[in-house]
Amino acid sequence: MRKKEKKKMVIFTTVFASKMGEIKDLLVILGKEKEAKEIDKEYQRRKFFGPWGLGELANLYQGFSEYELREAALDYCQKNLLKGLREFSSGLKEKGFLVGALSSDPQFMMDVVKEILSLDFIAGTELEFKEGVATGRIQKEVNRYTKAEIIKIKTEEHGLAKENVITIGRSCVAHLPMARESGMFIGLDPAKDTISDIARSIVINRGLRKIFFGKI
Repeated sequence: MRKKEKKKMVIFTTVFASKMGEIKDLLVILGKEKEAKEIDKEYQRRKFFGPWGLGELANLYQGFSEYELREAALDYCQKNLLKGLREFSSGLKEKGFLVGALSSDPQFMMDVVKEILSLDFIAGTELEFKEGVATGRIQKEVNRYTKAEIIKIKTEEHGLAKENVITIGRSCVAHLPMARESGMFIGLDPAKDTISDIARSIVINRGLRKIFFGKI
């Protein structure tokens, strides 16, 4: 019965104000700026052909303790969440929306996001830890295609029609598979590799609550 109470589902694929990406930003904080930027440069060249770089980024986390990473993630999340996102997420839940977030960022970072925003579900890339220390390997990768599959699964799981699934993220090529699984894709801050031709709305101002409640 409770599943039927959820009118729509909103999925955030962007929750941070970041140019290079949170998984790389965190590496910069950890002293791996040069390496992270080199990987980002190569990713920008390869991104039109499919996912690339998560394995290389995971390798840079090798040797850091899980406790240290979670503490760094907590500080990063508190400082860099999109302006208005907490209020917007809270407002959606008050209206009965199912609200989640999907990202290629590490699971320990997405766990923090879920707690801060009180989300119904999240998914992130799971790094491997042994005795509390990152091995540099990935246990479970979440890429652009994985996220699209999760959207499809969640849609079916909650008995929702596709048109009642709304995805909110940057208008970049990596979000195209997710947009195709959604009834509405709302693009934030269009990039050079924009997919604005399939986005229902393109939003540059990050005043989320004010902008979106009139649309969904």
